[in-house]
Amino acid sequence: MEDIFVPKSSPDDALAGPLHTVTLVTRDRETMERIFTEGYGLVSSGWEDADADTASYLGFDALQAISVCGFTKAGEGANIQVRVIHIDQDTPLVRPDYSGLNTGGATISFPINDLRAHEERMNAIGVESTIGVKEMEFTSPTGETYISAEIVYKAPENVFVMGVTRPDIFVPTGPIDPATGIGGASYSARCIAKADATVAFFNDVLGYEIRRDVSFTVGERSALLMPEGTEERFIQGFAAGAASGYVVLMDHGDATIESPAPSYGPPNRGIAMWSFVTVKFDEIAKRANDAGTTMVKPAAERTSPLLGKARTMILQDPDGFLIEIIEG
Repeated sequence: MEDIFVPKSSPDDALAGPLHTVTLVTRDRETMERIFTEGYGLVSSGWEDADADTASYLGFDALQAISVCGFTKAGEGANIQVRVIHIDQDTPLVRPDYSGLNTGGATISFPINDLRAHEERMNAIGVESTIGVKEMEFTSPTGETYISAEIVYKAPENVFVMGVTRPDIFVPTGPIDPATGIGGASYSARCIAKADATVAFFNDVLGYEIRRDVSFTVGERSALLMPEGTEERFIQGFAAGAASGYVVLMDHGDATIESPAPSYGPPNRGIAMWSFVTVKFDEIAKRANDAGTTMVKPAAERTSPLLGKARTMILQDPDGFLIEIIEG
C-alpha cells in the first residue's frame, strides 16, 4: 500500500523546509503550558517579555505587552516547535467557538502510540476531548482502505490539540519518543475558504508537494464538531523529501464560517502563523513577488523569538493566513 509519508523526492529539492514553528496567541498561558508540558511532554523555553520591535514584528502595537515561550520535544521525537505568545488583553478570537467549520488555524497534532492512555493523562490535568478516541477509515492514493485513530482535545482560544495513531503498516505521522510513546507536533491544520489559490501558493511559492487532495462527506460523531453530512476537501502538503512537519488544509465549501476577527494573525487570539526555514530565501522572495503575494513584513535581518537572528519575512497567503519565512 502506498504511503504518502514515505517521500519519493529528496530534501535537496526542497524550497521551503517542513513546518518549523506554529505560533499561537493566548490569554491563558497557564493552561497552554500545562497541555504542552504535562500533556505532551514538551520542554518549555521559559517565558520572556518581548521588546517593542519584536512585538511590532509579530503584529502587536506598542500598547500590547506580550511574552513569548517555546515548547519543543527534546531528543527522540523532536519535530515542530510551538511558539506561544501571551497577551493580557481580550483581543478578538480568530475562531469564535470550537466548530470545525470556522476558518483559521484549527489544530496542532501529535503522533501518539496509546490514545486511550493519553486521554487519561489529559483528563488528569483537566483537559477534555471532544468525543474521545475515534477510529476513521481512509483510502490510500492507490485505493486501499485502512483505519487510523485520533483524539481531539479542547485547548484555550478554541484551538484543538490532537493525538493521532496510524496502523502498523504505515510509519507514524512523525517520530515518536520510545520512552513516552509520544512525539513532537507533526502537523498543523487550517480551515480555509480559498482552497485552490492557497494550494497554488504552497506549490508555486513554497515548493510544497500536495500528496493528498480528496473530498469526502463528514460522518457522525465528528471529532472536530462538524455537522454530519458536511462536505470536506482535505489536503495534505509536504516539503520535498519530508516525512513529517506537514500542513493540512480543510475546505468546507458553502458550509464554511468566515472568521469574525479582523485578520487571522496577531493580535487576534488562536493559531496565528506558520513558520518555515529555507536555504533558498531569495528564491522564495522572488516567487512571492512574482505571484503577487502580500508582504506583511519585508525581508530583513532581525531576531525572531525562539528562531534566532536571520533574514526573515512574513507573507500573507491567499486565504489571509500569515506565513513566516526564515533563512537558515
